[in-house]
Amino acid sequence: SSGVQFYRDGIVFLFQTKSEAKMLESHTSFGATEAYFGVPKDTSVSNPILFSQSFSWAIPCEAMTFNSDYSTMYFTRRPSNREPEKIYQARYQMAKNGKHDWISDTKPLSFCTDKSVYSHPALSADGEKMVFTSNRSESTGGLDLFISYKENSGWSAPINLGNLINSRSNELSPYLDQDNNLFFSSDRSEGFGGYDIYFCRYNGRGWEKPANLTRIINTQDDQLAFTLSRLDGKSGFYTTRYKTGNKPPKLFRIAFRDQYAVKELTNLSNAFRYIAQSGMVHASEEIVSKPEPLPENKSAVKVPESKPEVKPPSEKAAEPGNEIIYRIQFLSNSKPKGSYNITIAGKTYKTFEYRYNGLYKSCVGDYTSRAEADNLLAVMKKNGYPNAFVAEFRGNERATGAVSSTVTAQEQKIQKTMTETSNQQKLPEVKKEATDRPPAAQAALTSENIVFRVQFSSYMKSKGSYEISIGGKKYKTFEYMYNGAYRSCAGEFSTPASAASLQKQFKQEGYSDAFIIATKGNQRITDPALFKK
Repeated sequence: SSGVQFYRDGIVFLFQTKSEAKMLESHTSFGATEAYFGVPKDTSVSNPILFSQSFSWAIPCEAMTFNSDYSTMYFTRRPSNREPEKIYQARYQMAKNGKHDWISDTKPLSFCTDKSVYSHPALSADGEKMVFTSNRSESTGGLDLFISYKENSGWSAPINLGNLINSRSNELSPYLDQDNNLFFSSDRSEGFGGYDIYFCRYNGRGWEKPANLTRIINTQDDQLAFTLSRLDGKSGFYTTRYKTGNKPPKLFRIAFRDQYAVKELTNLSNAFRYIAQSGMVHASEEIVSKPEPLPENKSAVKVPESKPEVKPPSEKAAEPGNEIIYRIQFLSNSKPKGSYNITIAGKTYKTFEYRYNGLYKSCVGDYTSRAEADNLLAVMKKNGYPNAFVAEFRGNERATGAVSSTVTAQEQKIQKTMTETSNQQKLPEVKKEATDRPPAAQAALTSENIVFRVQFSSYMKSKGSYEISIGGKKYKTFEYMYNGAYRSCAGEFSTPASAASLQKQFKQEGYSDAFIIATKGNQRITDPALFKK
């Protein structure tokens, strides 16, 4: 089987039946490829049965998706040998033989109207969103990820998920977990080999930047068809397709290694979120990579040439200081667009632009009340900005340290636990020795200096500062918290080049994913300009 899909308490998979067991291996067996259902055990599936008793379902099972009560299925098939894949709907209902079975529509979904590929649908838990793969004309690469929204009995026109998620390569086999976090495969250049699996956190309004699932999952071969159980979230599957030799694809099962992990992280989706956001793999390449330009969306943004700015009565200009200002972010770009007018639902707003994580972000609105910002957000979502979200600012600087309403209850609980642990175990200030850095970096490093360190490990719980021997020298480690996890670093350097020798030593001693970070006042900063040669 090239992939599987969870269905009720088991999985659906393709299997080649062999009704004549005595046939020689070199001969063609009697039988057919069919979809089967079974409950997975340790290394086998117990008592598999036909997925459909009335009809043949020889379709790729990794390209299925079900609604929450398993009464509706969306799947991929080719209408004919001359046509590319399309997405169809089937319902579990009474068949002609008087028994319940899957009954498929004869026509694909309404948005599958052209000769493009429409494949691998992923339905959200509430059944309101569908992410799928297509090479429609709006695609920036080969295959891109698109989204469609449930509208009465049909589906809306597809919207490209944009260049924050899509690349000039291929994105395929999406999966949405219970919290709408997005997993998908891509053969983009910053991966480990062919197709890698990536994770995008859903913040309640849209998806954040993709993060690689690291070498825990990805290899130099292709990793595809990632899926997790929606019943308990504690098991999952993915497929590795080998690029060399004649090895057939292999199906891998994912589970927690021990009960401690289950207790701390609850489900695999949380585990993969921390793995992906740990920054341990290719984080330095991520910092210095150039983001690709966003495609123009001429129909979504109207820019009047001379119409003056009109602000709602409740909207107030942002003032410098510590006051929180709420804006609605709707666009990211690799190049600055500056401030311009945009018309939304008949009102004109002046956009505000800021730079964050190497990209230029466009926002509208200046609100001191979150409720007022949410009102404009709702209007924007109805007028062509489905992934817009509310961002917080202090003095025109993005405020990312506070726990806002975009943080889930689970994250708040974890952050609260980590904060309490940190308060109970206050560590003495560590004095950095001269051996921590080369002669060029021995000048006094104050809180205003940019300091480069080598990050080599991440943890869920604080380990504090300790000594580590690398290359025959002892270094006092530096610990900081970032994206919900504790990071351990060594060294203090004034330039990335001077830190590179220590990074090399770490790699030689088994820390293959060690990379260089920049800090200021003991806080991580990610300005790509700092790493340019």
